[in-house]
Amino acid sequence: MGRIKRYRTAISRHHRSKGHGIHSPFAFNFVRFVLREKSPYYCYEEFDFLRQLVVGSIKGVKKHPRVISVKDLKMIFRIANFFNPPYVMQVGSCYGLTASSVLNLSRSSRMWLYDPNIGDYPVVAQVLAPYLDRVECYNELNVATGDYAAALNDGTSPFIIVNSIPRSEDLEPLKKMLGSMLASECVLVIRNIDRSDNVKNLWRFLKTEMVHGQSFTNEKTAVIVARKKLNCEHFFLWF
Repeated sequence: MGRIKRYRTAISRHHRSKGHGIHSPFAFNFVRFVLREKSPYYCYEEFDFLRQLVVGSIKGVKKHPRVISVKDLKMIFRIANFFNPPYVMQVGSCYGLTASSVLNLSRSSRMWLYDPNIGDYPVVAQVLAPYLDRVECYNELNVATGDYAAALNDGTSPFIIVNSIPRSEDLEPLKKMLGSMLASECVLVIRNIDRSDNVKNLWRFLKTEMVHGQSFTNEKTAVIVARKKLNCEHFFLWF
């Protein structure tokens, strides 16, 4: 959805984002009390500090990935808090910010982080310092996905965050892996849809592959909740 179309649909998306016209109890609660929750959480102040640390570290660097906003970082935390996943896979480091927000939930949570460019930004190690014993970092996507799949053998549902697609050749393997997960149950968070053609391609593919569950998007971030008890529905919202 381009910027002009987002403006044209702003009123209807804002209306639905308040719960109007949403008949699914799960979707209503998820929109009202997760995506658009306004109450503060205990770790929000830490998110502000970490983001400023990252912004300071890349000051003067001409080309660098966009830093996630505090608003979106808080939203990622609320989504993870709602589902409380013990095992998380993340594609694209996002300077470690989204990883730190998710790992804040529990001392037992673990993350498989794929980003071959992670060494370009030393600040990632600073952000993830309190959690390094629970984070596995990978330079190869197939190795990361294989190790993550092995961890899920205990029956845990996948929870995957895609911040970016580090290499163009990663797109098709990601489509195959994430698409296969939609047939069972999983939660997928896809970010930067409006900033990356590869991410947009991935999101559109996953949306067409859904056979059950619900998706929620403002065409910048998308959340797919693939649950067999949920009829296939798509919600365009303001969040």
